[in-house]
Amino acid sequence: MVSFEISVSAITTAPPERIFAVLDDFSGWPGWMPSFERVRVELPAEGAPGPGYRFRLRAPIVHAEMEVVDFTPLSRATAFRISFPPLTGVNRCLVVPLDDGRFRIERVDSLDLPEFVVGLIGPRQRERFIHLAGEFLSALKQQVEVEPAGASSASPGPGSASQG
Repeated sequence: MVSFEISVSAITTAPPERIFAVLDDFSGWPGWMPSFERVRVELPAEGAPGPGYRFRLRAPIVHAEMEVVDFTPLSRATAFRISFPPLTGVNRCLVVPLDDGRFRIERVDSLDLPEFVVGLIGPRQRERFIHLAGEFLSALKQQVEVEPAGASSASPGPGSASQG
């Protein structure tokens, strides 16, 4: 087994509660997460996300078994087992409060690959994994910075811009 880690981060104005409300809504993932248009999320009939919560992601060719293994006010992690190529790992999202009132979202993917799979994955595929992690974080940032439904606030005036 060979392990490697992918780490990406982004700065947001969204508070941890908003970030994790989006991440914990597993059934909503296909609506905002890149590359999930053809993925079906299979949730258990009962229970809410928390440690030990299990669910499945199913696509036309591949599926993944997921289990929540970390669930704190500033972090979430899911262990996964993907059917093809066969690999396991953990996806972790950490939220770090910054001195200026913003937050840094850190996504860290730890992947464990069988030796024979490592031989098939070249630098281009590894770059693709990194690209997908960055694409996920960009989409998450965009999703959490959208005003939640039902919230009301003054609309920004002309020339207003958000930073990130």
